[in-house]
Amino acid sequence: MFHYTHLFQPIHVRNAYVKNRIESAPMSPSGDVPFYTREAYEMYNSIAKGGAGIVTLGEAGVHSLTDHAHPTMPHLDDETLLPSLIQTVDTVHKWGALASIELTHSGCRAKGAFLAEGGYVIGPSPMEANLYGDRVIEMDEDMMNTIADAYAQAAYMAEFAGCDIVNIHGGHGWLISQFLSDLNNHRTDKYGGSIENKARFPLMIVDRIRQKCPNLILEFRLSGQEETEGGITIEETVEFAKMLDGKVDIIHVSAATFHDTSSSARMFPTVFYPRGCNVDNAAKVKAVVKKSLVSVVGGINDPDFMEDVIASGKADFVVAGRQFIADPDWPRKARKGKADEIKKCIRCETCISAGFIPHVPFSSGVLRCSVNPTWGREYENTRKEEKVPYAKKVLVAGGGPGGMEAAITAARRGHQVILCEKNDHLAGSLDYAKQISFKQDIVQFLKSMVINVQRTPNLELRLNTEVTEELIAEEKPDTLIVACGAEPVIPPIPGLDKPMVHHVTDLYKKHLSVGKKVVVIGGGLAGCEEGLDLAWKGHEVSIVEMKDGLAKDAPYIHWRHLLEKMEGAVTSYCSAKVLSVEEDGVKILDQDGTELLLEADTVLVAAGMKGTLPKYENWHELAEEVIFVGDCRKASKILEAMRTGYCAGVTI
Repeated sequence: MFHYTHLFQPIHVRNAYVKNRIESAPMSPSGDVPFYTREAYEMYNSIAKGGAGIVTLGEAGVHSLTDHAHPTMPHLDDETLLPSLIQTVDTVHKWGALASIELTHSGCRAKGAFLAEGGYVIGPSPMEANLYGDRVIEMDEDMMNTIADAYAQAAYMAEFAGCDIVNIHGGHGWLISQFLSDLNNHRTDKYGGSIENKARFPLMIVDRIRQKCPNLILEFRLSGQEETEGGITIEETVEFAKMLDGKVDIIHVSAATFHDTSSSARMFPTVFYPRGCNVDNAAKVKAVVKKSLVSVVGGINDPDFMEDVIASGKADFVVAGRQFIADPDWPRKARKGKADEIKKCIRCETCISAGFIPHVPFSSGVLRCSVNPTWGREYENTRKEEKVPYAKKVLVAGGGPGGMEAAITAARRGHQVILCEKNDHLAGSLDYAKQISFKQDIVQFLKSMVINVQRTPNLELRLNTEVTEELIAEEKPDTLIVACGAEPVIPPIPGLDKPMVHHVTDLYKKHLSVGKKVVVIGGGLAGCEEGLDLAWKGHEVSIVEMKDGLAKDAPYIHWRHLLEKMEGAVTSYCSAKVLSVEEDGVKILDQDGTELLLEADTVLVAAGMKGTLPKYENWHELAEEVIFVGDCRKASKILEAMRTGYCAGVTI
């Protein structure tokens, strides 16, 4: 019996059959060449194999003379793209999914340095300097016709390559939405002012594509609202949707704009947004359109929620991006009734933030996921699934994320694995998430990891069991994996031995009672998140950080939104030094050299963590093969724990 009958109900769109209501959001693999690489091929193959009904290739340009958002952006006005595009589309079709490709033009967000010789930056209105310092030329009607024709020709080339759908990107602050938004469109002619005028050029593009490609499925991606002063409102979007109705087959409802850093947090919804934050806007669009179908994106990762969206008629398709990165197989798992085994996206923003130029110093060129260590390296998956020629006995010490991933991976390959955890439950460093209101995504991820441990053959779980030298000698493992976690860094500050002082991890380990006034020593990610949560629970919180900024170890998008939430909720002191902890508070030297006493009933130390490897260095002699993973090697994040755990399990 199959589950989620509405989510997996087939539907006909124009001349095509879609096997379910699941669409992957446009996502572009990082790379150093402007075509679809082996990594891209494997990425889209994984999504299609996992069960998506529509797989969307992300961000293909239409007019390279005036548009390059990044140096390796593929362009559909370059025929050399065709071979790699055709191969990628073919692999999507192999699994019974429809292939879509996102057509985009950056408009005034283009970077002049990336353009071909003779290129120039265009937009709805002139600008002396855009984000990159480039002059923006106002588009006249001749240029509008040129760009509209370029969209049509790009769609035609995509159709030739086998694409079933083109996703016209009319949101997020790119060229089409620049015309729709008063943030960017300051025109006084027939292309500015009223929504009817602002929609004139976007509709011109849609009409040109339809004329050129009468049988192609058209999906139009828009921002339901830009969530910033002067930006697109949902009321304007509803009116625009009426104009699109029947001209396109699917209206895709997203949100936000790149032109406002606060708004962009909703474009890739952070943990501070509810799951499915765009569903209500999609429902408003759905209520006014008669012919077009509606899809919705926005932090959606739960099949139960998706089922309700479709069953209630709020949308016809649900669109997931990061959830496909976290677990490409989630549709298959859901349909088979194994939704509780799905690795849930934790919305840490690691995957997105790595290339968020110019707000990060470098674009890594590599897509990485905190909870899926194989993402971006799908070609390694075949090794992961290979059964070993003979089974080894593997002992894993520590039931945090790294230890669990190592145990699961090794056991799936046929090794006989014993996973030991000294506490009465699995979690490790993830335990902290249970007490923080906005970290429940991690709690859901943890639950799925525990379930996968419990259901994996060849894996024996022993709770309340600490791995010691005596246990190792008794079990005689062929391979010992040490995943014993990290321990707190305790800075040399007078007064830290007072009863009011606790390490931040003690809050969840010892279920401590916290006083009204709290001082947090350490303004990294852990200290800031704990401080914000306590502030929201009614405590008066001050954070003291020796560096010149807060949470600098956080992924960019999460960092931006976290700081916005902290503003007004907590008091922070950066470039400050803690002198001592007194009976009534914490004495500090602020950035101006002024000595202050911050009153406190509770003092929390969040000065970082350090690896525990030195404690276990002599274990090298206790087994034929000894591997250290996760925070044990070096205190870091979930990404490193999962990656090192996976590598340990897959290389034995």
